[in-house]
Amino acid sequence: MPASILKLRNDLRKTEKNKPKGEARVNPRRPVILMLVLGAVCVAVLAFVPHSLTLAKRAGARLADAAVTAFAPASDPTFEAEINKPPEPAFDVATWYGARGEEPERHGVLIESYDGQHVFATHNADTTFNPASLVKLTTTLVALQRLGKDYRFETRVVVDGQIDQKKTLHGDLCLDGNDPSFGDTSAVQVARELKARGIERVQGKILVTPSFSFNLSEKPEDSAKYVAQVLQLKQTGTGAVANAHGRQLFVMRSYPLRDILLYMNAHSVNFIAHRIGDQLGGADGVARAISDGLKLPPDQVQLETTSGLYNNRMSPRGLVAVIHALIEETARQGLKLEDVLPVASCDAGTLKRRMEGTGFEGAVVGKTGTLTQQDGGMSNLGGLVYTKDDGMILFVILAQGQRIWDNKQMADQLLAEVLHEHPAACVFQPGEMRRQLLPPADLQIGD
Repeated sequence: MPASILKLRNDLRKTEKNKPKGEARVNPRRPVILMLVLGAVCVAVLAFVPHSLTLAKRAGARLADAAVTAFAPASDPTFEAEINKPPEPAFDVATWYGARGEEPERHGVLIESYDGQHVFATHNADTTFNPASLVKLTTTLVALQRLGKDYRFETRVVVDGQIDQKKTLHGDLCLDGNDPSFGDTSAVQVARELKARGIERVQGKILVTPSFSFNLSEKPEDSAKYVAQVLQLKQTGTGAVANAHGRQLFVMRSYPLRDILLYMNAHSVNFIAHRIGDQLGGADGVARAISDGLKLPPDQVQLETTSGLYNNRMSPRGLVAVIHALIEETARQGLKLEDVLPVASCDAGTLKRRMEGTGFEGAVVGKTGTLTQQDGGMSNLGGLVYTKDDGMILFVILAQGQRIWDNKQMADQLLAEVLHEHPAACVFQPGEMRRQLLPPADLQIGD
């Protein structure tokens, strides 16, 4: 028994002994028993409090879960998308354009991280505009998916006649193929191979089939005329025929597709985009491939051409999805985006002078798009920016209006201002020797 209780009991006994006789005495054990009972009650109450709090907490959690389930079923993708939606960016694009005398509704912008979790700037991201030559991004993506990076166009060299000891072909020589990149370099290679095979002159005509083109010419007759000038075979004439007749002497294989795509995008060559598009089912085929493959609504991918000429419609968000898919596809084939798109301030072509003075020279890989007639004029830019802290940042900037040059400068400035806190990671250093597009060594000749 504790000392304090013993002391209390002894005191009570002394008190009881000193009381006069006849006066009621207190039972000395009753207070002790009462204190023990009260102590037990206190211990029980204190022990139950934490358990009560836990039960209350669990009950509250169940009520919260029930509320979420009742008002937002887990199977509702719209609710989930809203919950997972990245926070709105701090950069006010509409105010930025308004301060420069522009109508914000004539612009569309989306700048976001590669994983889509960080949106740096957005404005009219789901509004469709004319993408102009940014359409070539869709053609590039589908071409890589369908044909592969190493695909080569073939041009057959067909002779219809005999070759004598004086190295003269008595008959016609025909070029039959659909290589959109066939130009002077390819023609020189063909001339060298003809000489190696014993042909230095043609006692007949230089002919081409309708699908053959030379130096991006749309007219077969002109292609025959100008390729003959490079071959220098002293032919009797030139022309176009429906089909090649005779025996195949050899085959000229084009640059690999990845090189042709880089050249096409760097110089924004519409002719090459159309010819490659023909291999993919035309504009309708490319639009279906993009809409189905990227799960984009058909009204967000409206293509009249595979080059971007005339009337086409895509949104900034749809174009960013194309860029994202293009990065994935090039990686799947062992490439990087800069293997099929030019680098700003480094490569020849439409990006040669872009981003100068912004600090992002050599770090922007992309495609330009310009129209002067349709939709009142368009000046567009899309691609990715390599940064040291956030990796790849994807962007699309679309601008409608006749201020083509001003819109180009504003696009560079806007991109640089939005990303000014993210140091550039250059692909190439500005001032380095520019890449040679379509190097002759990449051509092939076979039987």
